[in-house]
Amino acid sequence: TQNIHSASSPPGLSEKQTSVVSQFSQKASQRLCPSAQGQLLPANRNTPSPIDPDTIQVPVGYEPDPADLALSSIPGQEMFDPRKRKFSEEELKPQPMIKKARKVFIPDDLKDDKYWARRRKNNMAAKRSRDARRLKENQIAIRASFLEKENSALRQEVADLRKELGKCKNILAKYEARHGPL
Repeated sequence: TQNIHSASSPPGLSEKQTSVVSQFSQKASQRLCPSAQGQLLPANRNTPSPIDPDTIQVPVGYEPDPADLALSSIPGQEMFDPRKRKFSEEELKPQPMIKKARKVFIPDDLKDDKYWARRRKNNMAAKRSRDARRLKENQIAIRASFLEKENSALRQEVADLRKELGKCKNILAKYEARHGPL
């Protein structure tokens, strides 16, 4: 690969300093825009290219328990992926507590076929509702766990980048103290 700074490096920089600046620039470019590796930007460009935040992949060592994934997936459909599924504000709102209606006693002589058909239909609807709620709660729990791991990885990356930035600022300060401001 070409040394980006060899032709345009400021006078007075040692070969080692030029190399460090070049390596830092390449690392920053690779982190900010992995798809642009190998492309040279014009020397007069002062601003980085815009990056769509949704395209950034953060390496997260997260593998959910297969049993939890099975409980969070609808049978016969694609497996739930906590990395991709995003919940809307509406889906994450707490549900209000609804008071149950008082049970009404029905005498045995009024329990005809129509009554039992309605009971079966209601029981099936209640089961579907409970299953859907449980599925959604499981998905939210797995997504939250993934987001906690991702958050931790991002915090570590920020700390590493701040450390690297501090080193670069020290190199720049030493250069400026020796040769004047850039």
